[in-house]
Amino acid sequence: MVSQKLIDDFCIFRDHCIIIRRDYNTYNDLFFSGVDKVLNKTAPVFFNDIAEIMHRDWMLQVCKLMDPSETKRKGKILENISIGLINSRLENEGLISDEISSTADALLKYGKKIVPARHKRLAHLDRDHQLSKAVLGATTEEELQNFLENIQKYCDTVGRAIGLGPLDFTSSSYAGDVHDLLRVLREYNKDA
Repeated sequence: MVSQKLIDDFCIFRDHCIIIRRDYNTYNDLFFSGVDKVLNKTAPVFFNDIAEIMHRDWMLQVCKLMDPSETKRKGKILENISIGLINSRLENEGLISDEISSTADALLKYGKKIVPARHKRLAHLDRDHQLSKAVLGATTEEELQNFLENIQKYCDTVGRAIGLGPLDFTSSSYAGDVHDLLRVLREYNKDA
């Protein structure tokens, strides 16, 4: 029988992955769907600021998945709901599979590319890296798409292993979402 702690931790983990995917979808719909003209005509500085904020936050949220299973602070051990923690719980309960392990490894490999940006520029103002022109956290479009596929695959595979089943979170459009905003902006700019 699967422990309630594993189920609870996985639900928190999967909800976080859903947020990551939702934020990616929103960012992509706003800034890479060919609507930059209407955004620039409406409020260029505002939308540029929003793009920068969303990008930084997305990287921070993704990096949380890569955290070690535990962190020690002031002599106290704190658990991080991360790939490491979920895999550790799965191993303890005899539920880890080769598919889960290999997908986790692929996710962690992606994380190794972006975690330095979090540590050196986003979470801390490391002076040398702030002054440096070195690019931190860059990935290819293919690596990004693989990451997105892998968080879905990881969550579905773990969900099946613990009896919760899969949950498709690749799409995230709702009434009042970015598409409605863009429709309103297009209408406004057409009349302006």
